Amino acid sequence: MNPDSPPTLRSDAPCAAARDVAETLLEAFYQQDIREECLLSGDAAGAVEAADASAEAMAAVFRAEFPGRPPERAERAGRTFARALFVQDEIENWFALRSNAAAFDRPATEFLFTDLSEEYDGDVGDDPRWARVRGLLRRVCAETGIDAAYGDRQTEFWRQHGQRDENWVRTALEAHRLKVEAMVAGCEAEEATALSERFLSGVKLHDRWSRVDRDRDFAAIREIVTAYYQRVFELRGTPPSA
Repeated sequence: MNPDSPPTLRSDAPCAAARDVAETLLEAFYQQDIREECLLSGDAAGAVEAADASAEAMAAVFRAEFPGRPPERAERAGRTFARALFVQDEIENWFALRSNAAAFDRPATEFLFTDLSEEYDGDVGDDPRWARVRGLLRRVCAETGIDAAYGDRQTEFWRQHGQRDENWVRTALEAHRLKVEAMVAGCEAEEATALSERFLSGVKLHDRWSRVDRDRDFAAIREIVTAYYQRVFELRGTPPSA
């Protein structure tokens, strides 16, 4: 599948709610990336600010994605999902973070979610902290009603993606179908597949972000994500409440 030509979704012109949620999701991932850059440059304060912004944006996204859940539970799921992303980043950048420890001007416990004093010098793919990522994602499942298998599949997707294992594409699709099925009750297999493939196109375009020009990064992916949410809202019958 060509990420520049994502699967067409049978949907109407996007509503304001679809555009708003898409923009918020992109902001959540952008701030995650900014946190990673701040950590690698020794900017602890910037990392904390970006982490807070990413988690709050993700909480808003999950509230829109799971309107049938109590808002506080959906928001908690979004923040937990963001934390899982942060731990993933720390696993993948651990050697650089430990090498750069002297550059930070505050205790690591204030801006990292894992212990900087630990070695974790083994292979990234076998890092024991993947179990923590899995546990966080299972908490997301408990809060939202996603099949618990999502915690395993999403963790494996992130692990494979970071290791450039070509199997990540199949694993990502398997994981996201589980989320779609929870977001859209009774979702037909064809629709779940199309939405999951659209999600995958977004992942591939996110991989190309320069992190230099936010508007340029968002421009390449904005309509893809907006169309995704438009179709989700149509399948559910109504857009999320404000």
